[in-house]
Amino acid sequence: MKTSLKICGLVAATLVASSAFAADTPYVHSRDGQVVKSNFGLCWRTGSWTPALAEAAGLNGDGCACDADILDKAVCSAPAPVVAVAEKVTLATDTLFAFGKADLRPEAMYILDDLVSQLAGVQIEVFMATGYTDRIGSDAFNQKLSVKRAQAVAAYLESKGVPAGVIAVEGKGKAEPVVSCPNPAKGTEIASKADLVKCLAPNRRAVVEVVGTRSN
Repeated sequence: MKTSLKICGLVAATLVASSAFAADTPYVHSRDGQVVKSNFGLCWRTGSWTPALAEAAGLNGDGCACDADILDKAVCSAPAPVVAVAEKVTLATDTLFAFGKADLRPEAMYILDDLVSQLAGVQIEVFMATGYTDRIGSDAFNQKLSVKRAQAVAAYLESKGVPAGVIAVEGKGKAEPVVSCPNPAKGTEIASKADLVKCLAPNRRAVVEVVGTRSN
């Protein structure tokens, strides 16, 4: 029994001695590059071993495989997964603005406040605000109005802490209508301009799109 113990000790000593040639190596390795372990499954450490040296190789290094229980948990824990976030919110212009106007209504501010609160913890890459109008009025007027509406949304978002550098605005005028309504005609459902304005309401909108990532 004593002879056996001496032989085991001699083998361990030889392994430790051989590792000394590799400077700053925290664990003893076999010729095939594997960490040498005791009969109890414990990794053999070299005389150079320190917690900092064992942590140096990071999550996938020998240190975390051998001594995760005593090393820094932040080093030996897998990082939280990063989840892509994509939100698209369509806001009716009748809620956001008065007809033909670009000033945000209080109701619109509440909606945008809720959107910003939902994005807490999200690393925003792009925040796009796009304004639209209905077909009433000239193309030039509608284009300018749609841009102003998008800018009003963007300005409010910035005031709530969204970085200006990630906000983009675009006005699309009367493009991409949601509904089509005929011109007013007596004896029809749309008999006046007021009826037409009401019918075209879904086209007067702002669309807010957010792309980013969230760490769960």
